[in-house]
Amino acid sequence: MALGLGSVTTTPAQAAAAASCSGSVSIYGTLADGRLTYSQINPSNGDRIKTLIGPNLGFAPKAMATLNFNTVLVTDANGALYRVDIQTNNLSLALVGPPVQIGTGWTHDKLVYDGHGHLYGTAGGTLLQYLVSQDKPAGSQHIGQRVEVGGGFVLKTLASSGDDRLIANTSDGRLLEYKIDSSGGWSGAELAASGWSAFEQLVSPGGGLYYGVTGADGMYWYQDLNPTDRSGSDIVYHNDDPVDASGWTQTLLSAQPETATCASGNYAYVLPHTAVPRSELDDPHHDYAAIDIQVPIGTPVYAVTRGTVSHIDGGFGNGIQVNGDDGATYIYGHLDSRGVAAGTTVTPGQYLGKSGNTGQSTGPHLHFEIRIGGVKHCPQAMLLDLYDGLAPQAPGTLPTSGCSY
Repeated sequence: MALGLGSVTTTPAQAAAAASCSGSVSIYGTLADGRLTYSQINPSNGDRIKTLIGPNLGFAPKAMATLNFNTVLVTDANGALYRVDIQTNNLSLALVGPPVQIGTGWTHDKLVYDGHGHLYGTAGGTLLQYLVSQDKPAGSQHIGQRVEVGGGFVLKTLASSGDDRLIANTSDGRLLEYKIDSSGGWSGAELAASGWSAFEQLVSPGGGLYYGVTGADGMYWYQDLNPTDRSGSDIVYHNDDPVDASGWTQTLLSAQPETATCASGNYAYVLPHTAVPRSELDDPHHDYAAIDIQVPIGTPVYAVTRGTVSHIDGGFGNGIQVNGDDGATYIYGHLDSRGVAAGTTVTPGQYLGKSGNTGQSTGPHLHFEIRIGGVKHCPQAMLLDLYDGLAPQAPGTLPTSGCSY
């Protein structure tokens, strides 16, 4: 299904709920006229909190890497390397002083810092590694120990996903990961064989969160539930809920590394964050341990955890049951339509269908309940935790009474 943003595509199974993440997502950038930008994003729901536009750097930037919240490295077209010292608050973005030139010969087309002392760059298809020994390096005495990791790194983008871990996409749409070992050797893995060609820029603040900007200036966000397993099969796609559908016109972007952390990835919120206010999630059910959440027909509904799908009918109308790997059974009632086949194994946040008003229902809503060994447990506390981006308490510890009237 095309989203009107170049070749970014999604399927219903890829639509996803919010992530259980905390920390911050800080992204610096440069506009075509050389001005510096700073954007902050909520790591749990992908909402952009703010964007600030700062002063002109005084040169045409070519590559960029963020060392920390107040320090960015930027190169120019002539190979000069600059340290940019930044001062920012909620309302303004400024430079502490003019950019400080700290090196020459930096002809890299891409730069990225992993947050653990290693700066990476590509030049002519060669991947290079440098050791950064100071938060505010003054020159080669603080950025050195150059290691040529290898050749053949013809990549469209380059970002760091963690300690000596890199991700990149290629023009033919692959999403790749590289792990660099202590001797400078590397191993690669293909996270996705296709579907990532639209992204002109890719950044990551850690935590398995990936942000990509398309040629149409839209920013999209993704969560790799296990970013160290070298598999992209558990990447949760949020293409139905972009950070912004347009407006990301920066020529360079660079995320502050290792600032976001995500829960184990075992659970996800069951609705879009914008579907209902948080105050609706502690409402009691009318006659037993469950919850009825009033949402319009057609609201996306998501899997709360990994498990196997079965279809249920009767009073639940178009109902779905997820037999969770955690031993609990999760029931979604009165759906307008089901989006997954019976027998499907779903992951946290995976699209299940659209809310509705089918079966024994007096109005559009999602009926959600949790059963363990046939015993119903109150889901309200779990939903509140997931809404807040927290790892929920174990289903078996949820009360079996006190959430009805």
